[in-house]
Amino acid sequence: MKRRLPAIAALAAASLATAALTGCTSFTDTLERVHSESFDTRAAASEGWVGVTMPEWLPEDASSIRTTATTDESSAVIAFTGGEPSGCAEGTRSTLPFDGRYGGFADASELPETVLWCGPYEVHETTEGWLAWFNATEEGQTPES
Repeated sequence: MKRRLPAIAALAAASLATAALTGCTSFTDTLERVHSESFDTRAAASEGWVGVTMPEWLPEDASSIRTTATTDESSAVIAFTGGEPSGCAEGTRSTLPFDGRYGGFADASELPETVLWCGPYEVHETTEGWLAWFNATEEGQTPES
């Protein structure tokens, strides 16, 4: 039995190390109380979107879709490539993305004065594609409320 313990311990350590390496994002997300997903296409996003309903303004040709939202859905960030979002209106920027993992604004000179308002989301074209964000302005608010 004593000979088996080191082998079992080594196997357990290797399993934990593998899990840690492959699950870093979800572990970090859990600590930060957010969930993150990525989708290759809008069709895939429509099947796997987590939290609130996928925004209708996301263009049909959207790809490389990445999203992070707080677990209570009070803040969200969406990055994607593709055409311009549909059904949006230009307006004055109100807030900033709560999370910078998909890019953002390096300094104040990069902050847009105007954005596309797509429902409750603010959307801005970047050099990498599009960046959208939602930030609740009152307790319990989500993009669907």
